[in-house]
Amino acid sequence: MLSVKPDFYDNFKCIADKCRHSCCVAWEIDIDEDSLRRFMAVEGEFGEYMRRNIELEPSPHFVLADEERCPFLQDNGLCKMILTLGEDSICHICREHPRFYNELPGRIEAGLGLCCEEAARLLLEGREHLSLVTDGVDEGVEDELLELRDEIFAILREDDLSFTARMEKALDIFGMEPLDLDVEAIKELYLGLERLDEDWTKKLNTLAPVELEPALSKMRYLRLAEYFIYRHFASAPDEYEAALRLQFAFLSTRLICAMDMLTDDNEATRLYSSEIEYSDENVDKILDYIDEKNSLT
Repeated sequence: MLSVKPDFYDNFKCIADKCRHSCCVAWEIDIDEDSLRRFMAVEGEFGEYMRRNIELEPSPHFVLADEERCPFLQDNGLCKMILTLGEDSICHICREHPRFYNELPGRIEAGLGLCCEEAARLLLEGREHLSLVTDGVDEGVEDELLELRDEIFAILREDDLSFTARMEKALDIFGMEPLDLDVEAIKELYLGLERLDEDWTKKLNTLAPVELEPALSKMRYLRLAEYFIYRHFASAPDEYEAALRLQFAFLSTRLICAMDMLTDDNEATRLYSSEIEYSDENVDKILDYIDEKNSLT
C-alpha cells in the first residue's frame, strides 16, 4: 500500500496561539470512544471540569462556551487540556485536524485542509508546482482516474502556457470547456449556500468582473488548482463526476484569485475551504450547478 502526501505536508506544525483563526472556535468538537474513556477516568478538579463540559447525546462532544469557543481554549490561545495533561491527551479530531485522508485503489492519500491558515500559507508560498511524496509499496494497482490526474498535472506544469490555456487543455480531455466566470451568477450561487462566517459573506459581496490573467499564472494559483485536483478529483465515483470536480477545482481557483485581487489579502483561500470544502452539501450544490451548465453547452 502506498502512502501519498503533498510536498508541504511534513512541514506543518500547529501555530497554536499565533493563529488568527483558531480551529477551537465555532467548530463542534466530537469525542472519539477511546478519548471519552480517558476523559471519564481523569481524577481531581480538572477531571470534574472536563466531564462538566462533555455532552453524550446525540454523540459525545464538548459543550462550546461563550462565542462558540472550546471550553479548554484559554484567552491566550493555548489549550488548557494540553497544558494540564500533555499533548497526547487530546482527542482524535483535535490531534488530526486539519489533516484529511482519501483511500484510493492501492494507496492512501493524505493532505492538509486549507481551512487552517498555516496549511494555506505552506501551500500558497511554495515556489514550485505541487509535488507528491510517496512511501510504502506500490502494488501496481491500475486506476484510470489516477492516470488522468497525472495527465492533468502534466498539463498544469506546461509553464509556457497561460493558466487559461492549461485549464482549457485539461478540460478538453473530457470534451468540456471552462465555465464562464459570470460574476453575478457565481455570486448568487455562493450566497445561496450555507454560510457560517460573516467575513465570507463580505468576500462574496466584493466580487466584481476583473481580468484574472496574468495573476492566475502565478505559482500560488497553480499550486492551489493542483491542491483542489489532488483532494477532489481521483476520489470521484466515475469519470464524469471527476470531470465535474475538475471544473470545480478551476472555478474555485479563479474565484479565490478574483477575491484576492479585489480585497488585497490572502484570507479568501482559508475562508473558501472552511465554508465550501468542509460542507459536502455546499460542494454538491456547486457540482450540480456545474453539471447543469455543462449540459447546456
